[in-house]
Amino acid sequence: MGSNVLEERMLEDTLTTFRDGNQGGVSPAQGVMLIDGWLQALQGDPNLGQLQGHLNELRTELQAAQPNSQRIRLLMEGLADQAQQTAEAPNAEGTWTGGLESLSKILRNFGSKL
Repeated sequence: MGSNVLEERMLEDTLTTFRDGNQGGVSPAQGVMLIDGWLQALQGDPNLGQLQGHLNELRTELQAAQPNSQRIRLLMEGLADQAQQTAEAPNAEGTWTGGLESLSKILRNFGSKL
């Protein structure tokens, strides 16, 4: 991760959305839009199948008539773990690493409020 311009833009957009929405929260519709952007950015990378699976599960849950907040929290924790692992990987470098670490913290914090 981090070599794709779309991935970098999605990381910036995601961080901005969560930071800007921190006071009022991020709506399910905003979450779905972010997930759609991530799925497009990550498309074609065979190493990210598990991540894409988690994103699709979260997207489905956010679109449910009665979203399950506990399930959303667990999925967000899983995504936070994956972001942290990627940031700490031996080949991680530069500002991308710091952005992923920030994303991991934001996802954990947001999920804990559900």
